[in-house]
Order: sequence, then C-alpha cells, then structure tokens
Amino acid sequence: MNKLTRTRTLLLISAGIFIIAIAQLVSHFINISEKYDFAIGLIEGLGLGLMVIALIKGSFRKKLSH
Repeated sequence: MNKLTRTRTLLLISAGIFIIAIAQLVSHFINISEKYDFAIGLIEGLGLGLMVIALIKGSFRKKLSH
C-alpha cells in the first residue's frame, strides 16, 4: 500500500472518529444487551483501525516552496 494523500488521510481519520462517535451514541441511548456488546466493540475497533491506518500510512508533511 502506497502512502496516502493528505486529503485521504484526513478523510480516514474523520471517518474513524465519526464511526466511534456513532457507536458510543448508540450504546448510550439504546439499552444494549450483552448479545450486542460484541457488535459495538467490533464497530469501535473498525473506527480505531481506520485511524491507525491513516496515521501510519498517511502523509502529514507540508509542501515547502523553495
């Protein structure tokens, strides 16, 4: 996998944060039984995975004009 562009990196980080936030809201407002706790954990893990991939493979360097 090549380096991700800056735009795609920011998009992956934003998507990861959004997925984690949605999972937290669902588990807070809906009474989650133990049967669905595993699914919420999987969804949060997906969000964390997106953010980790973006941080490891992403490019955050600014272009320097010389």
